[in-house]
Amino acid sequence: MDFALLADGRLLFICLLAGVVSMLTTLNVAARPAAVKTKQVALALAVSSIFFMFTRFANLFYLPILGSYVDKAVRTGAVDVLYTQIQWVVIGSALGALMSWLMLPTFCAIYERGIVGVQSRGSMVRVLLGLPTWRGIKALFGCWRSPLNLRGWTAGSGRIKGSFLVWNVCATAIWTVGALCALYVSAAIPRLEATAVLLSGLVNSFAAIAFAIFVDPKAAVITDQTVQGQRPEQDVQAMTFWLGAGNFLGAMLGLGVFPIGITMIKWATLKLGQTSMSENMWLVIGLNMLTALLMLTSLSSRVSAVITKKVATSLAIYNVFFLITRLATQVYAPILGAVRDSVINGSASAAELLPLFRWVVWAATAGTILGWLLIPTFVEIYNRAITALENRGGAMAKLLKDLLRPRYWLSILHCLRAPSLFGVSRSDVAAMPKGFLLANTLVVGIHVIGVLSAILAGAQLSGHLARTATLLSSIINGVATILASILVDPTAAHITDQCVHDKRPVNHINIMVVWLAGTSLAGTLLSQLLLQPSSQLIVLCAQALDWLFHFL
Repeated sequence: MDFALLADGRLLFICLLAGVVSMLTTLNVAARPAAVKTKQVALALAVSSIFFMFTRFANLFYLPILGSYVDKAVRTGAVDVLYTQIQWVVIGSALGALMSWLMLPTFCAIYERGIVGVQSRGSMVRVLLGLPTWRGIKALFGCWRSPLNLRGWTAGSGRIKGSFLVWNVCATAIWTVGALCALYVSAAIPRLEATAVLLSGLVNSFAAIAFAIFVDPKAAVITDQTVQGQRPEQDVQAMTFWLGAGNFLGAMLGLGVFPIGITMIKWATLKLGQTSMSENMWLVIGLNMLTALLMLTSLSSRVSAVITKKVATSLAIYNVFFLITRLATQVYAPILGAVRDSVINGSASAAELLPLFRWVVWAATAGTILGWLLIPTFVEIYNRAITALENRGGAMAKLLKDLLRPRYWLSILHCLRAPSLFGVSRSDVAAMPKGFLLANTLVVGIHVIGVLSAILAGAQLSGHLARTATLLSSIINGVATILASILVDPTAAHITDQCVHDKRPVNHINIMVVWLAGTSLAGTLLSQLLLQPSSQLIVLCAQALDWLFHFL
């Protein structure tokens, strides 16, 4: 490691932001003790998404700034210096994870206060608006807990099996370096820079697999069992303690995973660069349709959570479906990058991209309609999967292995149900907050065109601005995440928890699901209108950041 590089103030700033991203991301584990104390599992997990929202802002700044180092490496050929600079960023992430572990007691207290605030005020927006006030600041400082309190969190360690904790360390290592590996490869193969940048998901998808199959289901079962009094509260505290420690160890292990990720992304970049644009686009259209279909299964998970009273387990199973959508997204995003690279290299015209991308958006509309029709089927699949997962002690890998056996296929076919509106009528919308449904329309409309608009913007620019525009897909998706985290997810989680605890009629969950599905469909239609303006917004942001970089 070259310590002389730390004399660069901009690199130190990037390392600091990487630490903030790591800290806020890994602090999601603190949501589980808060869920146990408040008995509001869905709402606790929704509040945790606020921390993820802040990481989107930090990523928005430090990855494009790091992209300027990539441009310098391309110009000078000094990719070995870039390699060391990225290693320092990984160390910054590890220090952020260490800080998050030490602050677990404090953030558990913040989670609890946030959950109570949403319950009393009925809106996450009102809670956030109250934070800048004297009362809000005083409440935050009142949540401070000494890191020494962690010493009592290990009491239930003997009842926590260690295998999923090891998987957490490995998955965190991969997650830490995914985007950084892709940036390095974009410098090593500059003619395919967009393909390489968008292939960060190839590395991150391995982490998502480990989290969704080996880590989250175990943690969810332990959480649900504790909420229902089947386990002592110390078990969740011990689990949280070791998950937090594992995030720090995993981030440090990322230094060893870094060269492996580079090798994988180089291979995939070269392979994708050899395929034709027409072949790529048909694959993207199919994958985007599948992604939209599976994303709608999150609604089925909420119905099953109310039916089974197993909220955390239901959401953990949804994460497996989300994993599949993530894998599909991480396959088609770099394919779209390859399409953009073909434009930059002169083998295709930028004018061809907009009509092709509109077909990709129509595929999302078709997938949403199909997903809406399959909601009753997925509710039954969730119900059976929750029971099966509990019978296997939260071992998702065993459940998935069993599904590969032909004798289990018939049971899946038995889950088929006719499309249904669950008896919901147009007038039932009065039971739902109107702003919540309108916000979902906007969130879906923005999210569908996040990557597409960034690539359209990159095709209109050249040189380092094209890479910056590609990295700035987080502007569009970041806005969608912010709106979902503040306006949609907390309200949906609150309604789910109320139905679970019989504070709302059970049919309210059906009303919510049907209307969220309808507004999701409206959102995909809205995305057709937003596609071109969003690409122009990213062009302006790339130019503005380029101007800002000269002063950093």
